[in-house]
Amino acid sequence: MRRGVRMWPAVLGVCAALLAPGPVSATPATPAPTGGSASAGPDCERLACVALTFDDGPSAATAELLDDLAAARVKATFFAVGDQVRWWPDRLRREAAEGHVIGNHSMTHPRLGASTPAQVRAELAGGEQAIAEVLGKRPELVRPPYGSFSAEVRRFGHPLVLWDIDTRDWDHHDPAQVLARVEAGVRPGSVILMHDTENQRETLAVVPELVRQLRGAGYTLVTVPELFAPATLVPGGAYRDRASAVRPVEHPQPWDTAPASKEQDSADAVAGTLVWQHPTGAPDGAAEAETVESGLRPGECRTLVSPGPPAYAVRNLTGHDIELHDRPDCTRRTGTVTPGEEIVGELYSVRVL
Repeated sequence: MRRGVRMWPAVLGVCAALLAPGPVSATPATPAPTGGSASAGPDCERLACVALTFDDGPSAATAELLDDLAAARVKATFFAVGDQVRWWPDRLRREAAEGHVIGNHSMTHPRLGASTPAQVRAELAGGEQAIAEVLGKRPELVRPPYGSFSAEVRRFGHPLVLWDIDTRDWDHHDPAQVLARVEAGVRPGSVILMHDTENQRETLAVVPELVRQLRGAGYTLVTVPELFAPATLVPGGAYRDRASAVRPVEHPQPWDTAPASKEQDSADAVAGTLVWQHPTGAPDGAAEAETVESGLRPGECRTLVSPGPPAYAVRNLTGHDIELHDRPDCTRRTGTVTPGEEIVGELYSVRVL
């Protein structure tokens, strides 16, 4: 699928034959108790592994998805919302019984990075308890909704699993776009984000074809704990792909809003996103809107005057300092925003240092 991995089918066909009797090895039903590490499974140090993950369920649509995953002999990772678990406990039990990994996606799906410490604890503890009441055990992994997290989310004490491939299925509901986005960005160690909600039936129906294409490109589909094995995921650490087990994500990054792009995946692009806000002008609507810039390169100037007036707030979610300018062409510097910092003021352009 992705250039540079097209050589994998021939090589991995031999490896797979030596390492496993079939295309997918056995998968543990739940994450291991220490940091979400996996037990026996495919050797992702040698194979080109990717993990399929599904958020926001369970729902009525989960049953058909489970049928498709069973037919394809694929084990996935489900990040369940507590409110949904209470509506669909049987779906959650089936996920666990069929060997899929279950993670905590909060109780009601808020932006935890913008929540108070008390709200964070209530949301994560509530989601964990809802899952435990159904399965008899607590999930070891957390996925913060929207990829939004804070120091308080880290202190909850579980590894945070983000993603590096966002299919944006919730936005376009287009099976073709799901396939295209995965093909454009997938690489060994990727974590793919989809959603198993009721309104995603069309995109969930493309999962069998997605599995066929991934396997045809030489990929082995695994659970999140298998993907990261033998690394031990640190409680409070944030991980977006297998490579980040060596270097965890240091700053909150809303990967769900960052579309896949060649720039974002290139070796010299800045990892992370820049979020800027501008007035909408709506008298009875939201006072602001967010725009996400991804695939930023060192030295590149980005204007912030489109699609609306000049930005009035910038949040730096990269690992680099970013210059702020009050002219569209980055010719008059007014300040610097450091990683994780937010600056308020009239802004026209930015440059990554």
